[in-house]
Amino acid sequence: MESKKTIIFLHGWGNSSEVFIPLSYYLKNDFCIYAPDLPGFGRAHIEKPMGLKDYADFVYKFTKDNQIENPIIIGHSFGGAVAAKLAILHSKIISKLILVGASAIRESNFKIKFIERPAKIIKKIFPKKIYPFILKFLGLNNSDYARIENPYLKETFKIVIKENLAPELPLIKVPTLVIWGEKDAETPLKYGRLITQLIPNAKLEIIKSAGHHVFLDKPLEFIYEIKKFIVSPTA
Repeated sequence: MESKKTIIFLHGWGNSSEVFIPLSYYLKNDFCIYAPDLPGFGRAHIEKPMGLKDYADFVYKFTKDNQIENPIIIGHSFGGAVAAKLAILHSKIISKLILVGASAIRESNFKIKFIERPAKIIKKIFPKKIYPFILKFLGLNNSDYARIENPYLKETFKIVIKENLAPELPLIKVPTLVIWGEKDAETPLKYGRLITQLIPNAKLEIIKSAGHHVFLDKPLEFIYEIKKFIVSPTA
C-alpha cells in the first residue's frame, strides 16, 4: 500500500500553526500533515533576530528531526517567503512547493520607518501606561511592527521586511503552484503574477472573491487546487 504524501504548512506573520486546523480537518485522511510554529509565534520561542535563511534552516532541521522525506511545502504570506527561501537553499528535500499569498517580493520599507520613528519619540515622552493609548489615538498601533513586543521579533521584522527574493526566485527548480486570492489586500495579486513569472514553469491559480487568507475564505476551492497539483505527474 502506497504511503501518504506529507504536507508541511508554514503560517504567516502574526499567525501560528492553529490557523491551519480547519484546513487540516479536510486533508488529514489523504495526507500526513505537519504545521510547525515558526520561531517567535505560537509556542515557538525566538532566541535571536532571524532572517529568511534562519527560518528556512529551521524548517530544514524540522524535516530532519522528524524524518520527513520529500514533503510538499505550503507556505502562506510570510510562511510563503520562508518556503521560497527553503526551495532556493534546500530544493533536494522538497517534492513540490505551493506559495499562497506569499510575501516573497518586497518593495520600499518606508511605511515601517514612518511608523517606527514617531513611535520611539512618543515612548520617550509619555509614561508607560499611557503610551499604548497615545499610539492608538494617532493610528500608529495598526501595523504588524507596532504590535510586536518581543525585541528579537521586532528586529526580525525589520530584517525580513527588507528581504526581496525576486532575484533568487528563478533559482527555484521544484514544481511550484502559486495560489492567490483575487481580493488579497495585504499582498496584492500583482505580486502573485510576478512570482509566477519569475519561478520557472510555475503555475498561478487565482481564487475568486477570496482575500489574503484564501484557504479560510474559500477552503473547498483551495483544497481542490492543491490536490489537483499534488497528484499531477507532470507538475
